[in-house]
Amino acid sequence: MEKLITVDGLASSGKSTLSQKLSEKLDWPWFSTGVLYRGMAYVGLKESFKEEDYFAFFNSKVWKIKLTSLKTLFFYKGQDITGELYSEEIDEKASYFSASTDYRKALISYQRSFYKKEKGLILEGRDCGTILFPLAPLKIFLTAPESQRVERRAKERNKSSSFIFESQKERDHRDQTRSFAPSVIPEGALILNSADYNPQELVDIVYKKAQTLFF
Repeated sequence: MEKLITVDGLASSGKSTLSQKLSEKLDWPWFSTGVLYRGMAYVGLKESFKEEDYFAFFNSKVWKIKLTSLKTLFFYKGQDITGELYSEEIDEKASYFSASTDYRKALISYQRSFYKKEKGLILEGRDCGTILFPLAPLKIFLTAPESQRVERRAKERNKSSSFIFESQKERDHRDQTRSFAPSVIPEGALILNSADYNPQELVDIVYKKAQTLFF
């Protein structure tokens, strides 16, 4: 059986926290697909790519991704710039151009290439269990009340809750209504509300499932 876990859900539902802790516990690499989209937005801005020309990104030699159990790292011109990818400007840019059907389709094979049977993989994002790996043995979908997601994101961004509420509402709408790979619950996914558990409890639930399936 393929050692593969997908973790999907809307913004600030707890996907990254679960994926990171699970990655450490299983000693599997963790690929946050959001970092890829954010990194591409960053490179597009730095290289002055026009929005309709983001495919130029694929021909650029100025970037690369590295997976670790702690995080997905994005390098630009040899420098780890992952910490610079979490701003409202990057949020908006990444969300808008990732709604492109052609663009998302072009990324599928690249994202799938990170799966190695001997190592396993935790893939986290919006369409991991629906488009990237619809046959993954273990698919997780995280939910959380909108108010909790807003508070979590406001704290992360050091912004007011009212500001985050409006931007997140728009982002959720784009993610859920785009024509290709919308953020929906994957078939057969284990649905967990992160408001019902603390981070460790969520990890324990998924780890127990993984133990049953893979070991």
